[in-house]
Amino acid sequence: MPQRITQGDARAVLNAFGTGGRVITAKGHTVEASPADFQGSHGSIRPFPGSAWDGRHFCAEDWHVIVVAWFDGGDASFDRQRAEEVIAPVTISFTLDGAPLETTRTPIKIFHNPPPQFERAWYFQQGRIMSPDDLSVGEHQVSYTLAHTPDPSDEGTEGITFFIDPAGSDACIGD
Repeated sequence: MPQRITQGDARAVLNAFGTGGRVITAKGHTVEASPADFQGSHGSIRPFPGSAWDGRHFCAEDWHVIVVAWFDGGDASFDRQRAEEVIAPVTISFTLDGAPLETTRTPIKIFHNPPPQFERAWYFQQGRIMSPDDLSVGEHQVSYTLAHTPDPSDEGTEGITFFIDPAGSDACIGD
């Protein structure tokens, strides 16, 4: 029987993705203990079309986090003040099955082990932790709208379809 995804796992994905999560994965070469949620591990649902999350099946017994990260950076001089100026105005709103989804936004934090295009980066995540009771068995659509970004070409709406499968299904039993 696979280990269920707990509320703590989902909370870790929301709060530690760009800090401890990425460092554990990069330095430890493992995703099992990492809250970085690569490829949909640890209950994350990231609404990026064509990604590992698009069309994915999740277990109704698990906790999940519907989440999007926003980050920006530059050379070593990209400090907290610059990050606040660039990142703070960015807004993300979500819909789940056509209805607005209330979310939480994390503080802007240093992005440890940033993508290669940056020497130094900062990020926030926005999302909602979902208990097993929050997502009914069946098909769901989640989307997010990005606005007030430094580059207006980044703005717009993206979304995916995902499935919550009942206890005992392949999504709940594992590979």
